[in-house]
Amino acid sequence: MNKKAIVEEEFLHSQEENLTTLLNKTALLQKQLKANNHLNPKFPSETFLYKKELEMSYMPETGVNTEGVFASLSEMFDGSMRPQSPYALFNMLPSPLLDTVAATTMTQLYNSNSLMDTFGGKTILFEQRIARAIGRLVGWDQSHGISCNGGKLTLFYAIKSAISKIAPESRREGIPKDLVVLTNEGAHYCVEHVCSILGLGANQCIRIRTKEDWRMDVDKLKQVIHDQLAKGKRIAAIVCCGGTTINFACDDTNEVYQCVKQVFKETNQTYFPYFHLDSVIGWLWFNFMGLSEEEWEQRVENPEIRFKIKRVAQKLEGVSHFDSFGVDMHKNGLCPYSTSFFVSKTDECFNLLNDGSYTYGENDYEFGNFRAYRYTIENSRPATGIAAAWVAMNRLGKTGYQEYLVRLHTLSSLFKKELENLSGVSVITASLGWEIVFTISFNRIQSYSSDFDPNEIAKTFIQYCWNETNKGREIPLISIVPEFKVTPEDRTRIAFLLYPMHLFSVDKTGEIISKLASCIYEFEMKVISGEIVIENRLLEKPIR
Repeated sequence: MNKKAIVEEEFLHSQEENLTTLLNKTALLQKQLKANNHLNPKFPSETFLYKKELEMSYMPETGVNTEGVFASLSEMFDGSMRPQSPYALFNMLPSPLLDTVAATTMTQLYNSNSLMDTFGGKTILFEQRIARAIGRLVGWDQSHGISCNGGKLTLFYAIKSAISKIAPESRREGIPKDLVVLTNEGAHYCVEHVCSILGLGANQCIRIRTKEDWRMDVDKLKQVIHDQLAKGKRIAAIVCCGGTTINFACDDTNEVYQCVKQVFKETNQTYFPYFHLDSVIGWLWFNFMGLSEEEWEQRVENPEIRFKIKRVAQKLEGVSHFDSFGVDMHKNGLCPYSTSFFVSKTDECFNLLNDGSYTYGENDYEFGNFRAYRYTIENSRPATGIAAAWVAMNRLGKTGYQEYLVRLHTLSSLFKKELENLSGVSVITASLGWEIVFTISFNRIQSYSSDFDPNEIAKTFIQYCWNETNKGREIPLISIVPEFKVTPEDRTRIAFLLYPMHLFSVDKTGEIISKLASCIYEFEMKVISGEIVIENRLLEKPIR
């Protein structure tokens, strides 16, 4: 064996040792977490004050061994949700595929940076392969994209692209004051913040009234556009909803696009707004686009579930006219945080997002010449999301994701059935999604005394539930919606949110809801006995 072969063999051996060591250290950390055999949805935690804790934070004088470091690190997971638990029903948090976890670990082992291909290898190629594959689901044959950390960044890239499209000079001279962004009233609450961060200003985001099913009212949209044009404003972007966490607000994309197109033609505008679909949840429905009636019946046997999925797919068909859309594969793609993609119809996004001093050409697409830093928000770009998305996309395929969505709806139906059998519980969900919104009447407390405000009872109850799960109890971890509306014109009310994500809980729905019933009874008895005091509590507004 020659010297080169010996060196290569030693190197490969060292890499194997690195992987073995990595697995051993991961197992050690898992052991330090003291995970038990219970199915409790959170690791136990106690209340603390940040400022007090920070007073004791110092860099150690000398290093600590692995066991010691991991023992201290395990504390970081105190209070964390365990998405593997069927009792973790707080929000849209799936348990990621182990293959995706393994893939992201490899990118960290090799410290992959997707900044430029000179030292990032083929990470950018795989990033573009993913964007192209997802884009082709909606008929985009030339799509490109950007792997990023969360849906908020997909909106950031979209609105920044819109500003550059309508006002190209803004990349060098700054944003003009005549631009506005229009979006659905039920759109994510961060749209205004993105406008603020970009320097456009939060007040330049105008929300459009919706119809009963939470799709944008095109008559109102038309009126707002005319009003803004009369004020000398330019419509930089139309941001449509492609599914939200609560109420599953989903715009009729064809209807909105054609409305705007007509208004701009009638008013002889010399530009056209940028169209973005905030489909960080709704992208999953793209996998159903283009099915024949026979295929629909084969893929979705349950008529009620088929109707709901099909209606969303129909609403999203107009995305083919749009400029970009967002994807969160950590929400409903079985990937770990953070696996988001901003997907653009063409590669023009690379020019719209740079500083205006560079134009991408054919030479940039030669391996060794690609520079992502010209258009990305970061320079140091992890490849974890790229690896996770690639693995999930290829492990499941279109039919796998179709089945996944059907099973989520099926699971939701099972939970609804169990909830509807509970005395004092009313399911008020009227959405095309699979989330479950319900109210609890707390009849025992109301019978005991009419002095208690029902809203304050609900707030105190959810805090009681959260306190109990923080202790590590095996009870459902649910959420609360302080200002829920079934329809836009409905009165606001306090309601509870249950998000079924754990597919293996199909056989446990009865057990889980039974424990929720026990928790309600336990809470009511403690209120009646005076052990728990009903008090006014401030809660955040709903996350949409």
